[in-house]
Amino acid sequence: MADKGFISTDWQSEISRTTGNRVSTAKRVNQHQQTPPVFERLLQHFRERIEGVFNEVQNTGRNLERLLRKKVEGLCVHVAAKMASHTLRILLRQLFGINVLTFEQTPVQPFGQLT
Repeated sequence: MADKGFISTDWQSEISRTTGNRVSTAKRVNQHQQTPPVFERLLQHFRERIEGVFNEVQNTGRNLERLLRKKVEGLCVHVAAKMASHTLRILLRQLFGINVLTFEQTPVQPFGQLT
């Protein structure tokens, strides 16, 4: 999934050929070939999810854009640790109701029960 800035079919073909990955972008309004509205909504849903995670990761702890590492390996380790920390924080909140930023605990709904 990519922004409309990466809509070029030449660029998408090159990425597909070199990496084997398929790139999906929303179509511009003035393009002749449009994607189905269902697919557009699905893309928008995933984009919002991804941007929300990026926003959360950036706004907690050290900002990823300002990391000063001397080696690529150090940067990779730091990014992996940051993502693991983010994932653990979400799991603690969803499974046990623990907010690690405030150390508060809220009741958790048992799986399968709706309110």
